[in-house]
Amino acid sequence: MGLTMRVIELECTDPLKLGEFWSAVLEAPVGPGTDGVNIAPRGEDEMRLYLVEERSPGRPRNRTRLWLNPLEGALEAEVARLKSLGARVVEKRWTNRSCGLSVVVLHDPEGNEFCIESSDREVAEAVRRFEDPLDDLDGLGPETEPTGFTGFDVL
Repeated sequence: MGLTMRVIELECTDPLKLGEFWSAVLEAPVGPGTDGVNIAPRGEDEMRLYLVEERSPGRPRNRTRLWLNPLEGALEAEVARLKSLGARVVEKRWTNRSCGLSVVVLHDPEGNEFCIESSDREVAEAVRRFEDPLDDLDGLGPETEPTGFTGFDVL
């Protein structure tokens, strides 16, 4: 027995318009759904995002937070790309300040919250450097402002 996740559903006012944003973010096409739109980055048999029209307009939505992780690139570059698509940075949180690893919280164009973590590559590099007894770890942590944002504008 056991469960697997197949769909993350978000209620929104305009599924097709918001689908265009998430299609660009996930670099996957928008497909039809029974009562909304479907975005399946790795095909229909894998995890997908399903956007449906609000079921009870005027009532606060059940907010779902998506967690995304860049596999290759750097967190800052991915956040810049998402901002250019219409996302808005809400805050940056350090997951491991000494390593420079963090999470950035953003809103999509309809205000749904989602998070981007440091990339797999950035995490692997931090681990590699910590495990290397000859590495002095110079430049591994945050380079500027020990308590503030670095590289992101909060709107």
